[in-house]
Amino acid sequence: MTSKPEFNILAPMHDTDTVISFVDRTLYEQTGAHLNTLQTVLLRETWQETRRTYEEIGATYGYSGSYIQQGIAPKLWRLLSKVFGEKISKKNLRSVLMAQLQQHQPPQSTLPTVPTVPDVSDTSVLEYPTDSVPLDSPFYVVRSPLEPQCYQDILQPGALLRIKGPRQMGKTSLMNRILAHAKQAGQQTVVLNFQQAERSILSDLNRLLRWLCANISRQLKLPAVLDEFWDEDTGSKMSCTLYMEGYLLVENEQPWVLALEEISELFEYPDVARDFLGMLRTWHEYTKAEPEWQILRLVLVQSTESYVQLNINQSPFNVGLELLLQPFTTTQVQDLARRHQLELTLEQIEALMTLVAGHPYLVRVLFYHLAQNSISWSALMANAATDTGIYHDHLHRHLGRLQDYPVLQTAFEQVLQAPNPIELTQVEAFRLQSMGLVRLSNNQATVGCRLYQEYFSGRFGMDSA
Repeated sequence: MTSKPEFNILAPMHDTDTVISFVDRTLYEQTGAHLNTLQTVLLRETWQETRRTYEEIGATYGYSGSYIQQGIAPKLWRLLSKVFGEKISKKNLRSVLMAQLQQHQPPQSTLPTVPTVPDVSDTSVLEYPTDSVPLDSPFYVVRSPLEPQCYQDILQPGALLRIKGPRQMGKTSLMNRILAHAKQAGQQTVVLNFQQAERSILSDLNRLLRWLCANISRQLKLPAVLDEFWDEDTGSKMSCTLYMEGYLLVENEQPWVLALEEISELFEYPDVARDFLGMLRTWHEYTKAEPEWQILRLVLVQSTESYVQLNINQSPFNVGLELLLQPFTTTQVQDLARRHQLELTLEQIEALMTLVAGHPYLVRVLFYHLAQNSISWSALMANAATDTGIYHDHLHRHLGRLQDYPVLQTAFEQVLQAPNPIELTQVEAFRLQSMGLVRLSNNQATVGCRLYQEYFSGRFGMDSA
């Protein structure tokens, strides 16, 4: 984590990080809110002496120019005008903030600061990519024009957000930011990860629903009183719903968010999944019609598509706001390289995109090693698809998974050998896609990236060309 910068009025007026920290601190003192990621980006770009157009800013960060110009910018200028007591626009931002910096010496505080581009000459600043990107990380990349919208949607009664994508694509990082935004607005949050439930629980609907209710109770700091609501004659789904309605929603009157992570773990148990997901759909419908249910917001996190067949009126996967996480674009990869203080040529960026197809985790691993000066570009590329390269842990995990499921390995070998996209069974396609090993288009599978093609072709005795 970067250390909090000290405010110094004698610092040069072109010190962008000082300006952003000053604005963020002043905003927090007056409103209790911090600048969000897009506001920080726009403020940083506008402060630069070589100002870029909204279209250029949008192109750099993966947004349309009109979205920046008509949506983000006017709201930011109105907000800053209110905070500083004088009209602020893109044209006069520098002059107004220079005057404000000269007039004010903000007090020292332990408030969190806005993440800034790190000085990676200090390697302690670098983060090795692990499970998720920390909330205060300067390396987090805003992924979609829908992302800012979800921060607003989660505050609305009956909100349902669905985050989808293969593993290590950034689902947890995005979920954590949504929940942090909800907490900042005064909402409680509950997170349940289905990977933490034993298979014996996931395969039994009654045990699963009791596990759900007990864990929600614990995180809301309420005693678990399941037996007061559970009735064998009523059935486990109705018992669970009554527990939610008659206890959890009554005892906790403030809005709260229930985030269910890795919900796709249920897909191996289709009957349980149908009943459970159908119940969630019913709860969402209740939030639209029943006042007592409107304090509940739902966030569902799943690995790509479900192969569980659900009636359209029973599925929670066709309502609410969907955020399908895609690989990084070339522009986003270039931006992330700059944040790591790396000067890569366009040819190197294109070679990286060919190798890992913009996979967020794989891109960040490479940038981490390059920024540490621990390996040269040429050595990295030459050894990437080997058992001694920087991706060996990632590749070995996938290899172990395939070896544990021979049917899945056979299906992937078919994709590796096929000169054109091929169709797999629904279950095999889903599992390989959720691992990120294949991409699907119109039910046709291709290898996820060149790295997988070269490594696994070698392991399975095939030609990787």
